[in-house]
This record gives sequence, structure tokens and C-alpha cells, in this order.
Amino acid sequence: MNVFQRSLVSLLCLVWGTAGAAPAPVIEAGQPQPAALMQAFKALEDRFNKLEGQLENQGVLALFNEVEQLKAELAKLKGVQEELVHRLAAAEKRQKDFYTDLDDRLKELAARPTPAATAPVAATPATDAGASEQETKVYQDAFAAIRAGNYQAAIKDFQAFLKAYPNSALASNAQYWIGFSQFSLGDYKATVESHQRLLQLYPDSPKAPDAMLGLARARMQLGETKAAQATLEQIVKQHAGSRAAESAQKLLSTLK
Repeated sequence: MNVFQRSLVSLLCLVWGTAGAAPAPVIEAGQPQPAALMQAFKALEDRFNKLEGQLENQGVLALFNEVEQLKAELAKLKGVQEELVHRLAAAEKRQKDFYTDLDDRLKELAARPTPAATAPVAATPATDAGASEQETKVYQDAFAAIRAGNYQAAIKDFQAFLKAYPNSALASNAQYWIGFSQFSLGDYKATVESHQRLLQLYPDSPKAPDAMLGLARARMQLGETKAAQATLEQIVKQHAGSRAAESAQKLLSTLK
């Protein structure tokens, strides 16, 4: 029994108890009869119970709506979390593939013989022809910075090489290693510009497939997935069987 009901019952008990001790009152015409009072009390009680039920139902409904809203927000957050986990896994795989490919390339370069006054370690035989002894030395000194992991110095040295020997047979290689070093430093926009420059100035260079691969990787890091995918597909199509095409195929699998 609620407070309101208890108050009414107490009042009625008081009235009836007093009535038992005193002479019966004379009920005049026009005064409310006891039955009428009870009926009025019953009607008032029914209205109160109905109102109380409505309030309770409204409270439950509001609580239910709030719970449903929270469940929807939780499901949305769960979806975002799953997407982020997927992206992170794909990024980690791309990074692992990149460093595996890098390690293979550096091992291959380190295994090449470097007799005095011959082609530099980092250049392919086809691009070594016509390189003078001095420019070969400057090139090798610049590439030594890459082997040491000093990419800032490598960028500076290769840029100086291109300025001193713009028509060198090693110019496209130097341009490639500039972009490579910029990528290693996380400067992906500069990487895109450097590799695009190589492809524009030296489209027939043996380094062109590697430059395209580096361009695609930089675009992936910048979130330009569609452009990166188009470049990777171009590598596979135009340079089938090359190391760059093999790496491009692996990267394509991470984008699907």
C-alpha cells in the first residue's frame, strides 16, 4: 500500500473510530452518504493506480530505449574495432614484406664483387657502362650511407651526385635511392615525388619497376589505396617475372 492510500485509510479509521464513541450523527439531506464516500475513494484509488502504472510503464519504456541505444552504439564500436584490427594486420604484413624484400636486395648487392675502378655495388651492369671512375666513387660513397642506415646523408649525397653528374649512366639509380631513403624516413609524399620523377625522366631504366613498387608502397602508406593498387597491377602486367612483379603480387593480396 502506498503513502497516499495509507493516509486515506488512517483518516477513515479515525473518523469511524470517533463515530463509535459518539452519538450517531444525523445525516441531513444533501450530505454525502458513507457508500458514496467509499465509492469516491475507490474511484480516486483506481485513478491513482492507473496513473502510477502509466508512470512505471513510461519509466520502463525509457529505460528499454536507452538500453537498445547503448546496444546499437556498442555494436557500432565493435565493427570499428574489427576494421581497425584488420587494417593493422594488413599494414604489419606489408611492412614485413617490405623489410624482407629490402633485406634480400641488400644481401644481393653486398654479394656483388666491387673491383677497383669498376661499376658501383648498387648499380646494375647495364647502367654502369659509361660511368667514370670519379662518378663511380661518388656514387659508392653515397650508397655506403644507405648501408649504414644513414638515410638523411644518403639523400644529400645522391642529390649532390645528380647535380654533379646529371647525364650519368647511374643517374636513374641515384634517383631511385633518394626515393628509397625518403620512404625509410617515413616521408611518403617526398617518396612519391622522387619515384614519379624517375619514371618521368628515365622510363626505360632498369630501376623503373622498383620505382613503381616504391611508389605503390608510399601511396599505400598515404591511404591512396586505389592508386597504389593500379600501380601494382601495372607492375605485374608490364614487368612479369621480375622481382618487383613478385613483390607487387604479394602486396596486391593484402589489399583484397
